Amino acid sequence: MNVSDKEEKLLEKMPPDFVTAVRTLTIGGFVLQGADRKPGYSLLYVYRTDEFGSRQQYCFALAEKILTKEQAEGAAIGAANYKANLVIVGESDAQFPKLSWDTFINIFGGPIFSTSVLDPDFGEKLKILGHDQLPPDLVGNPDDLFEIYVNLALGFILGGRVVRYGQARRFEPKPDGLAIPGLNFSALYDAKAYKDGYEVTANSIRQFKSYVEDFQNRYQAYYRLNSFIVISGHFAHKTSTLIERSQELTAECGIPLSFLDANSLSQIVMLFCQHPLARRSVNWRRVFTKVVVKLELIEEELQMINKDGVIKN
Repeated sequence: MNVSDKEEKLLEKMPPDFVTAVRTLTIGGFVLQGADRKPGYSLLYVYRTDEFGSRQQYCFALAEKILTKEQAEGAAIGAANYKANLVIVGESDAQFPKLSWDTFINIFGGPIFSTSVLDPDFGEKLKILGHDQLPPDLVGNPDDLFEIYVNLALGFILGGRVVRYGQARRFEPKPDGLAIPGLNFSALYDAKAYKDGYEVTANSIRQFKSYVEDFQNRYQAYYRLNSFIVISGHFAHKTSTLIERSQELTAECGIPLSFLDANSLSQIVMLFCQHPLARRSVNWRRVFTKVVVKLELIEEELQMINKDGVIKN
């Protein structure tokens, strides 16, 4: 499910949190019917079809500050016009169902900051860019675009914050980005676009070590790194060699390397498009301490999550 061109034009007039809310609800299975900007809050009209085939109508009131009783009553009128259930997102003393912003986005597996991963050809573009080639309908440097696509993909599957350092910091001792989706997992990552596959050399290990040490010197009081993830179109090594390279970095700085090819990453994105609520429940430490990350690892996680029955996918 994606956000239509008509909906995107509507969202351009809305504040950033509203746009994030729409994209988060969209991947959570909701369909946008309309939106309305009011002084101090915005209304978002959506529906979702339940397991019995019935359409459930909702009106989410996103409060910019504390929603007053009068504002809440106005939101209730708007909800009634749509025959929708009103839910206030934010602070209010009014007697209506309420959710904090953090609770709201986490119900649906985390915020969706971009709809790019939902494009049908996102995965194919990711694979092409990973081999340092430019897809026909994209303009730019394949290496830069691959970094952007990897950032979007990781942010989506992890369901949380993924920081891209970007080209502006290319000459600093930093990788392409940092994944900090929650308190239980954090990792540095590097996106490597190579036509003939990325070769992990002794120089690569020294470079990765410097990235890890720089990060730990600055932020070890706040984050504990679990892994260093390398993403490329494919790797110019056998699995046994990748295991050796991971062991080398572990010996140097205590952080293992985890290798993820573009095809596997695109498959994982597609899988979570079908199971978006599970993203925050995956044991990412387990996944990204494996030397080679494959779709099967994520499928095993989903099987355990579904077996527990705590969340409904």
